[in-house]
Amino acid sequence: MRYKSYIISWLLCIPMALSAQQTGLLPREVSMGQVEWYGEGRTTLELKNTSQEAIKITNVLTSTSLMKAQWPRDAISTGGTAEIVLTYRADLLGRFEKAVRVFTSLSNEPIEVKITGDVVTEKDDYSGDFPYRVGDIWLSTDNLEFDDVSRGDRPLQVISVKNGGKTLYHPELMHLPKYLSSWAEPDKLLPGRTGKLYVMLNSDMMEDYGLKQERVYLSRFPGDKVGADNEVDISSVILPPFDTTSVIQSALAPMLEMDRTELDLPPLKGKSKVSGSLILKNVGKSSLEIRSLQVFHPAVNVRLGQMKIAPGRSQKLHISVLSKYMKQSRSRLRVLMITNDPKHSKMIIDVRMGKEK
Repeated sequence: MRYKSYIISWLLCIPMALSAQQTGLLPREVSMGQVEWYGEGRTTLELKNTSQEAIKITNVLTSTSLMKAQWPRDAISTGGTAEIVLTYRADLLGRFEKAVRVFTSLSNEPIEVKITGDVVTEKDDYSGDFPYRVGDIWLSTDNLEFDDVSRGDRPLQVISVKNGGKTLYHPELMHLPKYLSSWAEPDKLLPGRTGKLYVMLNSDMMEDYGLKQERVYLSRFPGDKVGADNEVDISSVILPPFDTTSVIQSALAPMLEMDRTELDLPPLKGKSKVSGSLILKNVGKSSLEIRSLQVFHPAVNVRLGQMKIAPGRSQKLHISVLSKYMKQSRSRLRVLMITNDPKHSKMIIDVRMGKEK
């Protein structure tokens, strides 16, 4: 089974202090989760070169012949990334702990990462990918999105949870706003077991339309405090009520036409920002109003010259992504636009970043 990538940010700035810096920044343990007996577990380590010179991965050693590693032999330029793909052949039942040692051209000292997992005859109902680690707790996601919520809706989202610690764990989200409620099933997890955290949104308790974003926090142990390392981002899009007047007067209504709803931008590659644009055109009979422009991620900036577009006229919507804010949120790079076009009252623009080679 394929497992989502674990992003490992390695600070490769001072060769003499490399090993200590990496040890401090790397997760000491990466889990493959549950692997079926005689099946194959897989995970990917992503190495990013933040040094001032090109580097190479010179070798990757594993502590067992059952685990194989593949990595690129080409040099990694400054700001570039390289993937180390690990596969594990599950010949023996039970929990496994293996070591992977990564060598680079900047140091003779390897960086060691512990790879763990559980070989089982049959996966339990809650098994899956757990690419996000919060202390000893593993999550399927740390970002929930409630899209297209109408007033009166109570949508539900689910986070799969795994207890990677050695004590009994009670999954719980802290600092929930009044319109969110959460509960766990089961409410207690033994070490190595998995469960689910349910999060429900009550739209009747939300005052405004459009985009709403909150940060809640996963409790890792009794008395846990809030911080950047246990954040869970939650966003919701509350739709405005349907405009029946615009339907009656549909012959005179504005009509939004866009050249695309996905904007592909080049990779940052050390740049402070990258930018692009798309065209908004009013092909209707009355003025098109852009009532709201909101972003899901703080790294995204938008600029529009006029919020009203006359019939037959066009406007460029400029979108930029700023590198210095990329790590401030786990939300996807998206733009929400609310208009007075009855057929396109809400539009989502996805911003896709090119991969750094």
